[in-house]
Amino acid sequence: MLGALRGFVTGWTAKILLILLVASFALWGITGSILSGGDTTSVAAVGETKVPVREFLSAYNRNMNEVQQRAGRRLTRDEARIFGVEQRALGNVVAWATLDEFARVHGLALSDKQLAQMIAENPAFHDSTGSYNRETFRQAVFQAQMRESDFIEAQNASAVRSQLTRSFADGPILPDTFKAALANYAQEQRVFEYLTITPAIAGEPAAPTAEQLKTYFEANKANYAAPEYRKLDLLSLRPEDLAASMEVSDEEIEADYQARISRYQEPERRRVQQIVFPSREAAEAAKKSLEEGAFFETVVAEADRTMADADLGLMAKDALPAHLQDPAFGLEVNAISDVIDGPFGSVIVRVTEVNEARTTPLDEVKDTIKNAMALERAASRITSLSEEIEDSRAGGSSLAEAAPKFDLKIRSVEVDARGRTPDGTQLTDIPQSSDLLRQAFETEVGAQASALDIGAAGFVWYDVTEIAAARDRTQDEVTERLTTDWMAAERGKMVQQKAEALKARLDGGASMRELSAEVDPSTLGAAPTTQPLNRTGTAQGFPSAATQEGFKGAEGHIAIVDGSEAGTSILLKVKEVRLPEAAAAPNVDQQVNIANEGAADDLLNQMIARLQGEYGVTQNPQTIDMALTQGR
Repeated sequence: MLGALRGFVTGWTAKILLILLVASFALWGITGSILSGGDTTSVAAVGETKVPVREFLSAYNRNMNEVQQRAGRRLTRDEARIFGVEQRALGNVVAWATLDEFARVHGLALSDKQLAQMIAENPAFHDSTGSYNRETFRQAVFQAQMRESDFIEAQNASAVRSQLTRSFADGPILPDTFKAALANYAQEQRVFEYLTITPAIAGEPAAPTAEQLKTYFEANKANYAAPEYRKLDLLSLRPEDLAASMEVSDEEIEADYQARISRYQEPERRRVQQIVFPSREAAEAAKKSLEEGAFFETVVAEADRTMADADLGLMAKDALPAHLQDPAFGLEVNAISDVIDGPFGSVIVRVTEVNEARTTPLDEVKDTIKNAMALERAASRITSLSEEIEDSRAGGSSLAEAAPKFDLKIRSVEVDARGRTPDGTQLTDIPQSSDLLRQAFETEVGAQASALDIGAAGFVWYDVTEIAAARDRTQDEVTERLTTDWMAAERGKMVQQKAEALKARLDGGASMRELSAEVDPSTLGAAPTTQPLNRTGTAQGFPSAATQEGFKGAEGHIAIVDGSEAGTSILLKVKEVRLPEAAAAPNVDQQVNIANEGAADDLLNQMIARLQGEYGVTQNPQTIDMALTQGR
């Protein structure tokens, strides 16, 4: 047993149980009255094993802390009860007590020697040399606010619980065939034959009669009901709303232009080409060759360079290296410079293009400057003007009455709660539309609502001027839409009927080839066939719903599903099932491990439930309430 317990120290069950029993004491501590009094008051019992108050409080506080961290705030006891903190803590400690009672009944425990050896092998109690240190152990127990005897008792209980847990549900639970089945499930592929049944194949329905339209309308009247509409007066106050009313003189525009003249000036730019030589002598020789008529391109090639290497681009003077600025900007087009000494060797440069310096005339930017100045002035007016509007509103003025006082215009709209007009147009330019519409549909006619902020520099007000309650529209109001909907519904029925008729023939032994040639002669009897698909695969014209349905049956399985396009259906048949040759699939081992852990949990829970039924479980609600009232 000791060997198993040594393995337990590093196993997953140890991590769970030791964290629950020991770390919880270190985190939360135990009140002095409980420790010093040797309190035997229990919150529950399983058979003859009682659950001490201190153990329940530790579990409760730990669960409470986890929930509070997720909630981002402290919780009241009532809120904790709603979140299930109390019941979860009680369930945990009762489960532990169940294992303890099983151990008591069957006489399972560690000897003093086994306990001592297990503690000595615990790395938490080792010193820097890796050896057990008595003082390190005592310090850890002291920091956990526990007596040494209590800690040793907890170690004994947790070790026994771990051994029981592992004996009930440890190692592979599921058979090897499960792994093979999981791999097959993940890797299985299928090939499908299919036909897409469209309205063109199914046929066009006859125009509806008046009686048919009436019947359809009565059956679907709710689809044609008019929602509640509200008429709103909107007044937005943004810099762009006021800019047109801001006066900006020509003199002011010119003054701004002159003050920012550098913005409108383009410096002279030259396309400069250079050849770098390893020595001044080599540069002088190249210069002489150029003066004697050699092509610049030839000299570049002789220097083992390309013209792309030589081209520095179209550059302003201050963008060039300092040693090239004056020589390059002193040359005529296509002239060759003297030899220039640079930091990386001697250089010869040529200028092939000159873009003269240019200043953008005022006339070209006048409107832009005026608009920018108007927006700036309008922005400075927003705050004071909004206060004036609010004062006018406080005096009882509606937006329609207040707007003309400030040379502003209101906008009147009629919309439903989603911003659609009665003709179905979606308005997308209502400022702060989500908040505004939500509030407007909570505001009564005549009530004054607060302004809404528009970003960082604007406001919008609204008045509800009229409310049209939701109602059922008459048939005459929706005649055109009603006819369109009826025809679409009938086409859908005909498509479904055609698909079912073709399926019946497939079920009766007809081939997809025969049906394909019949419904679409251009296919020459070759029904569309997918590439091999796994359970999540799709193909063009073959949606995921078709794949999922196709995996519900064996080879030869026939089914009808909705097509990719509205109003169409797909008739499919499983042509081929391809199983993997080996029971292996990406991540299958990980999936098996997860499934084994789930199965182990299920077995352990079933065992604990069975033991609780055998031993009997009692609870003490009064003690629980007292513990939570006084012990926290």
